[in-house]
Amino acid sequence: MAKTTPANPNASIEGQALQTLLNVLTSSQSPDMQQAQAFLLRRLALEGDVVPSRLPAPLNISEMGGYINLLGTLGMTDARSQMLASALGIAGPSPALGTLGEQPPIAWLTFPNDRPIGPQQGSIALSIQIRADFAPSLQTAIQALHDQGCALPLFSPLQVLPPSTAAAPTDLLPLIGRTIWLAPGQALVNPDTDALAVAQLAAGTWQPVSRAASVGPIPVAPQAWSAQTCTASACTVSPPPAAGRAYAPLSPVLANAGFVQTAPGVPPANALDYTWSRFDNLTGLVPNVTTFGAELALLWPQAVIATSSVVNLLGRVWNGTTFA
Repeated sequence: MAKTTPANPNASIEGQALQTLLNVLTSSQSPDMQQAQAFLLRRLALEGDVVPSRLPAPLNISEMGGYINLLGTLGMTDARSQMLASALGIAGPSPALGTLGEQPPIAWLTFPNDRPIGPQQGSIALSIQIRADFAPSLQTAIQALHDQGCALPLFSPLQVLPPSTAAAPTDLLPLIGRTIWLAPGQALVNPDTDALAVAQLAAGTWQPVSRAASVGPIPVAPQAWSAQTCTASACTVSPPPAAGRAYAPLSPVLANAGFVQTAPGVPPANALDYTWSRFDNLTGLVPNVTTFGAELALLWPQAVIATSSVVNLLGRVWNGTTFA
């Protein structure tokens, strides 16, 4: 019987500790952890054996002394310390965590998206961008739909502040992460196979719904839903089939997560009209009190705001409908 060499317990403990540290650094999205990530990356960049020095190895002590004296005379003590560290192949002095620049208190999260099987699955984004403070409640809403055998494919483009050379947008809510859309192309084609639909019961209001493609822990009973089918120029009403349609209304579920439909009850004019698919989260916006600048500072560093075209809009105040 062959003998096995026991693993080094110390190496195993070190490896586990390192892996745990890496998991924490890569999985956490809090502002403090982002600052720690920036600190470690900066430290690696200053490590002499990671990024080779442009200085050749000193030939003698006189040459090293010349470097030291020159930088000392110029008052560049930080550069002198970095030069010595680089020449010696060790990490130079790094600033304390608090000097890396203030990070905004709320992070952007990359949120996994629902991608139901169908002919339009390829057009659904793999992930969406969500504010960290909105993510838990939205995840709860999505799980509630999953429990009914439904899906919620979303669209939320990657947000960047427009540069100073660009015109400032009139719609400011997307810049502060308060808007999501139902994924385009997932409704208005075939209400019996699409993942989503715009539908109504009897003479009720038109509303966005999600089709129960499977039976979940909370079954959805078929009802006499009429639904919109649209082309690029117009829409028509598809009457309910004899067996009904198993739809779950989306507005109540998303309202529990703070997102309300921007134009409730308004059916689409054509297949290119996405007004019905937009939901806004207005939680925490106090009319005549909340400013656009205060909201923007929750998500964006001051340096980024200062170089954007919205820097002149920071004093706008929420009036209950928009920042005016």
